[in-house]
Amino acid sequence: MVMSTQEPTNDRTNDRTSEPVQLREPSIALTDLTSELLWLRILRAPALALSPSRLLAGSICAFLLGLVLTIVQWLGLFAKDIETIESHLSMVSQAFSESVAELDITWMFRSGMALINVVLNTIVQSPLLALVVGLPMIAILALAGGAISRSAAFEFAQGRFASSDDTLGFTLRRTRHFVGAVVGPILACAAIFLVIALGGLLLSVPVLDVLGSLLYGLGLALGLLATIIVLLHLVALPMIVPALAIEGTDAFDAVQRSYAYVIAKPLRYAIYIIILTLVGVLAASLFSLIAYQSITLTQWAATLFSANATERAITGAGELGATKAWAHDIINIWHTIIELAIAGYAISLFFTSSTLLYLVTRRICDGQGINEVWDGIGE
Repeated sequence: MVMSTQEPTNDRTNDRTSEPVQLREPSIALTDLTSELLWLRILRAPALALSPSRLLAGSICAFLLGLVLTIVQWLGLFAKDIETIESHLSMVSQAFSESVAELDITWMFRSGMALINVVLNTIVQSPLLALVVGLPMIAILALAGGAISRSAAFEFAQGRFASSDDTLGFTLRRTRHFVGAVVGPILACAAIFLVIALGGLLLSVPVLDVLGSLLYGLGLALGLLATIIVLLHLVALPMIVPALAIEGTDAFDAVQRSYAYVIAKPLRYAIYIIILTLVGVLAASLFSLIAYQSITLTQWAATLFSANATERAITGAGELGATKAWAHDIINIWHTIIELAIAGYAISLFFTSSTLLYLVTRRICDGQGINEVWDGIGE
């Protein structure tokens, strides 16, 4: 007996030769923002940044950054270039402060782009300055950021406090990876532009200029590639140091992960960046307000009973004797410590926020648990 079989019909096809209809999934849905309420969890960044160990690491980082600039200025190097950069940074800082006061997100974004433009112009117009000053400062930031990120990751993900060997020791043992991940792509792009510059020499030589014009298309392609890498690197930069601190991987893998996450979820990444920026600006402003008000109120209280003499010791104005001059210098040191704490909190807040950003973005893109942090065993 011959039994006939019938192929099941597909209601999405018209005949046997037609292809099934492919339904495109939406790139973002409401569940992206409500699932696990990840965006609420990143609001812990300001509180986590207040940890004494992370605040101290940020303050030491700020001191070392200032020390680098002080040494360069003391040596009289790049005085004109540094003065120009400081002028541009002052304008950017003023514009950003005004945008914060008015809660103007558009101007905040423009201020951020202006800051990036200052950095790029410095690299293009003063490459020697960027090399001599930029590399030490990047190394300091990368190492301090690695320690802060690893410490914040353990507390946020696993609810435990990491030891100094788990944070600072881990970072120092992997110095080349932290520094290489931050500057590696930039140096690669610099090498590409150097190749283009050498190729441009052909255009200055008779006869060879024809060959140079033919190769100019290749130069445009290389320039486009380098520009894309630079822009993508700047966008993904907040996640690169946390990727190294959390995954225990090498520089190349950390950069590749960060780039892939930005490309995979650009809208979600932008939303998290906006949330963390707004919360971070508010937290840093509040911290600065409390710190500076503490200085003002301390000075007011100190001058209640001996206004003139005490005020001269604090402000350094008027006639100062030998001991009052020393007292004034010591008071300035205490004020500098407060200012370093303000800068240290800003640095701690940036890397703590970046760590939380990486953990939740990794959770969305790879489905990996937020509580997973490499413990460093076998290193």
